[in-house]
Amino acid sequence: MTETVEDGRVARGRRTREAIIDALLALYAEGDLTPTVEEIASRVGMTHRSIYHHFKDRDAIAVVLAEHQVAQYPELLIAHPFSGALINRIGGLVAHRAELFETVAPVRRAALANMHVSPKIRTQQANMAARLRRQMTRTFEPELSVLDRTTRADTVELLDLHTSWDTWERLRRWQRLSVKRSRQLVTSLVIQTLER
Repeated sequence: MTETVEDGRVARGRRTREAIIDALLALYAEGDLTPTVEEIASRVGMTHRSIYHHFKDRDAIAVVLAEHQVAQYPELLIAHPFSGALINRIGGLVAHRAELFETVAPVRRAALANMHVSPKIRTQQANMAARLRRQMTRTFEPELSVLDRTTRADTVELLDLHTSWDTWERLRRWQRLSVKRSRQLVTSLVIQTLER
């Protein structure tokens, strides 16, 4: 009987944590990148004290939310390199980045807004940037391997820039381009960089 009660409490606790994460994700999607614990609690229909029962602070919720996204979209976030003909590798990488960046946009924007106060969020973001850079260098290793050291270093930096969140965010959010047009431009930038 005690085990059943404990299982029920654990399940309720898990559901409550998920509701809190969903509320934070909804607030991010609405453009509120730095909601207060009170705003999160109101969205879930709880008191802010109840939130603190499940999470130490708002930062802890944001960290768990990022971990939740990793669990929800593992293939997107693993960032495997692409193989095959160059045009297929370029297309695969750009398509992957477009899908990834579109999927994580609200959480990514919130992470950038909050990482100055959160070492864990900074670490998560740095780890993702490193994974994406490795994916890119492995995908284009055949082309990079024939370059001299300086040209290779410059090419890697340009490819990393052109396929980055920052470039995607500028094209999509600030220049208001469609996903299709943004993909075309990033593809063109990658091709130009590899042909230089």
